[in-house]
Amino acid sequence: MITGQMLDKGRIHNVKAEEIKRKNVVWLDFSGPSKNEIKQVSEITGMSEPEIVELLQPQTRPLLTNIDKYSVIILQSPLHDGDDVTKPVLVFISKKSNDLITMHMHEMGSIKRMLAWEERRKVRIFEKGTTYILYSLIDEIAASYSSIMNNIDDNIEKLEAGIYEPSNEEKHMMQHAFEVKKRLIYFYKALTANREVVSAIEKEYGMFLDRKDLSKFRLLHSDFTQLVELTVTYRDILTTTIEVYLSVVSNNLNITVKKLTAWGAIILLPSIVSGIYGMNFKYLPEAEWRYGYLFALAIMLAMVLVSYIYFKRKEWL
Repeated sequence: MITGQMLDKGRIHNVKAEEIKRKNVVWLDFSGPSKNEIKQVSEITGMSEPEIVELLQPQTRPLLTNIDKYSVIILQSPLHDGDDVTKPVLVFISKKSNDLITMHMHEMGSIKRMLAWEERRKVRIFEKGTTYILYSLIDEIAASYSSIMNNIDDNIEKLEAGIYEPSNEEKHMMQHAFEVKKRLIYFYKALTANREVVSAIEKEYGMFLDRKDLSKFRLLHSDFTQLVELTVTYRDILTTTIEVYLSVVSNNLNITVKKLTAWGAIILLPSIVSGIYGMNFKYLPEAEWRYGYLFALAIMLAMVLVSYIYFKRKEWL
């Protein structure tokens, strides 16, 4: 699906791909491009169709390179604000022809938000040129990561609360914790790669970018650096949380073993007395004594009480 927008006479107009040759600032967005649309972009940019298809693959790393007429940028972006799946966004940008082309195989929340902005905001950004549109796009991608980080922070807080307030749901705690940790590892890789691309833009490696706007990308570099540091911090917190959880589980197991051991000893003592008096001998002391039965019960009860008090003081019960 193609979404084209162009600034003309202080207004934003919807345009087709053919109108990209105008001198006005144009942004074409290709979401889930078809073969014909990829061919169309190939004709506009001069990059071959197989190269475009390869750059749109999920495993493509973020990069910045230059071809004959365009600077080519690839960024990893979350699909949606609450989604932990990241996919590549391919950007063709040229200051000379005043056009910016974005391509992605899946709908991107960051681009969807930008396309839904009110016209006055779009006009203000389009008036500053394609490099500033790119700046706004990367800023929205960083905002998507920040939103996901907030969700991860909430998940970590729930995991921490589950350590000391166990419930039926906490039986899957370890699985959930490792899922969050794996998500942070993926984000760390994507964020560090995006940061390198932003750094390359700031260092003027993009031949077709407007140099007067490149200083603004320093702020984006700081944003991605903070996000990278946040992923490292959350990973450390999550690792500590897992270690504490395992310690709590181990401690609870020790307490359970102590209780079982104490109750086993309490039950064993009267069993010894009953076992002795249950032996089949002809001459058994107290066997014919009138109070022999009560005497045996009293011994067993005393042994139970003494052992119970002992284990209670030792905090085994």
